[in-house]
Amino acid sequence: MRLLVVTARYPTADRPAAGNFVRDRLADPAVDATVIGPSRLDAAGWRRYASIGRRALTARGSFDGVEGHFLLPTGALAVLAGRLRRRPVVILAHGTDVRVTARRSPAHRWLARWTVANAAAVVANSAATAELLRELGADPIVIPPGVDLDRFAPSPRPAKRRVLFLGGATPGKGLEVARGLADTLAGPGLREVPPGELPSLLAEHDVVLVPSEQEAFGLVAAEATAAGRWVVARDVGGLRDVVEPGVTGTLVSRDEEFADALRAVPDYDPMVVAARAARFDLRDAQAQLRILWERVLATGRRR
Repeated sequence: MRLLVVTARYPTADRPAAGNFVRDRLADPAVDATVIGPSRLDAAGWRRYASIGRRALTARGSFDGVEGHFLLPTGALAVLAGRLRRRPVVILAHGTDVRVTARRSPAHRWLARWTVANAAAVVANSAATAELLRELGADPIVIPPGVDLDRFAPSPRPAKRRVLFLGGATPGKGLEVARGLADTLAGPGLREVPPGELPSLLAEHDVVLVPSEQEAFGLVAAEATAAGRWVVARDVGGLRDVVEPGVTGTLVSRDEEFADALRAVPDYDPMVVAARAARFDLRDAQAQLRILWERVLATGRRR
């Protein structure tokens, strides 16, 4: 199927790890995608979205449908591109776009409602995101981002306990909590980790710390699970869907609980942890989205 994909995140020269979940989703051999995304993520926001909008509306080619990643603003741009071509639109919401952007003002809320009302289907990455979408009038289907289980194969634990934090300096990711608790601090604004290096970095650590104040899904936690690593995370949002307490990790509610939770990490078996990641298999996520698109294209109506 031929899709025009309009996305606010996609790997760029300045941020090679940004939006990998979009690129992975489009790696489905059944999908022929033309991606309209940012050229650089360090450019001013209005410049990025003006460029994305212009290219989405003028892209050449014959497309079966338009796929928009993030509800606002690229979801709205995807709807416009779909209307121009008289093609159905599927919107994939990823969290902050629904939790924050869509609620910045009455105008943002109106645009968010207009976007979901004009989409043939709306996809949420977690139950938490789906609940927020329902408040905007959507009837979402939950399809979590997939994890390439071949890339994140389990490995023996290191001999010495080492804690990894990958949230970077992004606000709300819990950097202040991680300082003093994690042996390695990485991520946007600290040290960008190229996608190819992430599996080996996980293998060098025993525990992955995710103290995010909000997390729509928790892809880092899912990838850590696939790599057979224990996750200590905050009990919020989509992390509740990913971390199984006492099986693949620990969930805590307050900042002061993280140190005790790290000290109490059990003598876990990486193979047992990794086995629980089968539900995040990228191939399953791709198949679910493919089936959704086939349904949309066959009926021309909402799911």
